[in-house]
Amino acid sequence: MAETMRKNTEVEARGGAAHSSDESSVMEGERRSGVIQSDEIANPQAGRSGGHSTKPYVIAKRAVWDAYERVKANRGTAGIDDETIAMFEQNLSRNLYKLWNRMSSGSYFPPPVRQVEIPKAKGGTRKLGIPTVADRIAQTVVKQVIEPRLDPMFHPDSFGYRPGRSAKQAIAVTRKRCWRYDWVVEFDIKAAFDQIDHGLLMKAVRSHIKESWIVLYIERWLKAPFETADGSREARERGTPQGGVVSPILMNLFLHYAFDLWMKRNYPNCPFARYADDAVVHCGHKRQAEQLMRAIAERLMECGLTMHPEKSRIVYCQDSNRTELYPHVQFTFLGFTFRPRKAIGKTDRVFTSFLPGVSADAMKRMRHTVRGWLIPRQTPATLAELAERYNPVLRGWWNYYGAFYQTAMRQLARHFDRKLERWARRKYKTLSRHKRRSVEWLAKRRESDPELFAHWSALREQGRTTRAV
Repeated sequence: MAETMRKNTEVEARGGAAHSSDESSVMEGERRSGVIQSDEIANPQAGRSGGHSTKPYVIAKRAVWDAYERVKANRGTAGIDDETIAMFEQNLSRNLYKLWNRMSSGSYFPPPVRQVEIPKAKGGTRKLGIPTVADRIAQTVVKQVIEPRLDPMFHPDSFGYRPGRSAKQAIAVTRKRCWRYDWVVEFDIKAAFDQIDHGLLMKAVRSHIKESWIVLYIERWLKAPFETADGSREARERGTPQGGVVSPILMNLFLHYAFDLWMKRNYPNCPFARYADDAVVHCGHKRQAEQLMRAIAERLMECGLTMHPEKSRIVYCQDSNRTELYPHVQFTFLGFTFRPRKAIGKTDRVFTSFLPGVSADAMKRMRHTVRGWLIPRQTPATLAELAERYNPVLRGWWNYYGAFYQTAMRQLARHFDRKLERWARRKYKTLSRHKRRSVEWLAKRRESDPELFAHWSALREQGRTTRAV
């Protein structure tokens, strides 16, 4: 065993993919036949027997198979090896067996992570790390073990990347608390995924995870270098790649100790909602909010993190009952802007409430997407075909952004309908160069078939039930 690990270490130092001597004979068999027999990974039930294994780590083959199915369902792009899921499946049994064998032997070393920079909505770029298909499967094997163990202990007001929890739940909770508390501390952690302290994170991992193979591979994933577009490699001493399968749960574990439990101990009367590195905290008065914001910044610094100076502020929840004037009376959280908005009470009384609605940035992105569809040019298509083509996206937008203050989504509905009117003027000669006729034509279609487009249906339903205008 010592000799095997020595060889693996030598291979890793040379930058190669390590494998055990036990795997060599397996790979020779693969070269002869090209097929793994049914008693191996090709059979998802393999690995469940009670037989003794010569591997230092006991990892069921079924766990690797289940992980592969999850990765396939999530799709995703290729890593540094340019291997897609379809390419990986061309030698599926061999690839899965190879991965299982290396993980079970302790000889699996993650390849470098492909670094991709994507533009942010307000300028700049965000670095994403894209593991290879095989590495995503390996990470999923680990995630399937640690998530059921770690998630139940997380704070109930942590909503990001957790099963059974969602951004919409975080918005709903925050909306109710903004009615009860006058002040909000809004803050964002700058480059949180990139700045996580490995030493502190591994201390938390070891306190909850006793399987040595899981600890081993988490350490290796944290140290796996980035590979940039020009092929150069960047060593990593901090952070976990945003885009890795295990990164979100590691982020939640780190912030569970760095922020959630700290808040519970020191500020139990200030409820919060946190979604990964984005959070809001509620306070009863301004002085408390100011003191808390300083304390949070100091706490994050102690843990090696930084409060984002441009995305953090103290906000007054102004409404009909809270009428004082302060510089900041709105904040944006998870794509929704909370601000004073017009509402109608049960007795049809109009008043001002502090409510969430789709943010200007989110609206801008959706309008940009609609423009990119070039609907007016799609004259060969019928109106029903356009509905079938775009309803999945429209429905997704309305299910999320239309869940709160749906009136704010009317701007997008009008924008989309204007595209349909232009499409109609191009398609039908009787409507050409007649804007009013095209508007009336679409209105008649909307009246005769209100379920045709997702936003037509949603706005029709809103007209029956809404109490906010």
